[in-house]
Amino acid sequence: MSGKELAVFKPQLPAVSKEELAELTEVSKGSDHLPRIQLITKGKYVDTGKISPGRWGIPQPGGDEITDLGETIDVVPLAFRAKALDVADREAIIAVYNTKDPEFQRIKNAPKNTGCMWGPSFLVVERTTGKMYEIFFGNASGRNEAGKLTPFYQKGLPATLGIRYKKGKEYGWHVPVITKCSEPFDPANCPTQDEMDEEKKKFKNPKEGVQKDGDSEAPEQKRAR
Repeated sequence: MSGKELAVFKPQLPAVSKEELAELTEVSKGSDHLPRIQLITKGKYVDTGKISPGRWGIPQPGGDEITDLGETIDVVPLAFRAKALDVADREAIIAVYNTKDPEFQRIKNAPKNTGCMWGPSFLVVERTTGKMYEIFFGNASGRNEAGKLTPFYQKGLPATLGIRYKKGKEYGWHVPVITKCSEPFDPANCPTQDEMDEEKKKFKNPKEGVQKDGDSEAPEQKRAR
């Protein structure tokens, strides 16, 4: 077609409604698993150059990629649950949500460096994405700071989660820092009340069975009790 402009195929289509786009989004989901926000201090994402240490990130399905949210994030906590994880066997990772369950107590009292973690888990809305995530404060540093999120949870107010580097005798690591957020969230960029109510219901009543998201660094929930 030398000397002629190449014709562009552009069919005339009706405007796509919000309902149709919502339906397309719903059936295009790869998983119904609630994504997580993690404080990244070391591990495969750092080793492979996907994110720098001392930043908040969202591990993506498949376990190879992570979305970098930066050094601080603003969140509104929507719900809370206790959580204990035993990740010693990554082919049979155990998640327990009942503090009275003997398995919860076993995990809670397990020695250090045995793949066991426990603490408060929050369902939150994150400002920049406008989506809902889980944040799990499963180690001692996280548990020590997580209590500061309680007043924000009680009042439905936004909080800012920052990061601080903590130095021990042998090595250092990053820990969360929770402070007041003075800027309110824009409702237009947040989930609807119905969406939040539905997610809160699922969050407070976790299903039994395998829950995979392909991220091996953030523990998968393979068996819930």
